[in-house]
Amino acid sequence: TFQCSTYQIAVLAMFNNTAPRATLTANEIQHATLLSDAAMRLTLLSLAKTRVLLMSPRPTGNTVDGKTKFMLNGNFKSKKVRVLINVPVPQQQAAERQQTHERIDEDRKIVVQAAIVRVMKARKTLAHGKLLSEVIAQLQPRFVPKVAQIKKEVGVLIEKEFLERVEGGYAYVA
Repeated sequence: TFQCSTYQIAVLAMFNNTAPRATLTANEIQHATLLSDAAMRLTLLSLAKTRVLLMSPRPTGNTVDGKTKFMLNGNFKSKKVRVLINVPVPQQQAAERQQTHERIDEDRKIVVQAAIVRVMKARKTLAHGKLLSEVIAQLQPRFVPKVAQIKKEVGVLIEKEFLERVEGGYAYVA
């Protein structure tokens, strides 16, 4: 039993419909699977590293170009019942983690703005400290926003003319 990623399954599935000793180039695999260059290289290298696919010519280092040929290793054997092919790639995981954090931050900005508008719509005018405490109380079940983030979003809402500064706090405009 192979334990591998979806990309690796897609590459291996291409060899189901080929002759037993058929070879496919990296370009053919990329064209058929529509993988990006980086994803295709990582996928093919992980399959070659575990010897499920055989590469020719032998690469110098961890490089795969479009003309590199791959062949399914018909003699592949493993003592393990479950073969883990999915070799983790730290660079890819770090990049995905960074993208996820950026998306979460963007989503939270919108949620904080919505909470500020809800509070101000209900209160019409409110002092800065009370606005902060009510927004934090409203968002606490989801996440605890930072005070700096709330201040920044109040500034954005003032620019968008949802709020205006008045003596002692803010007023709802819309």
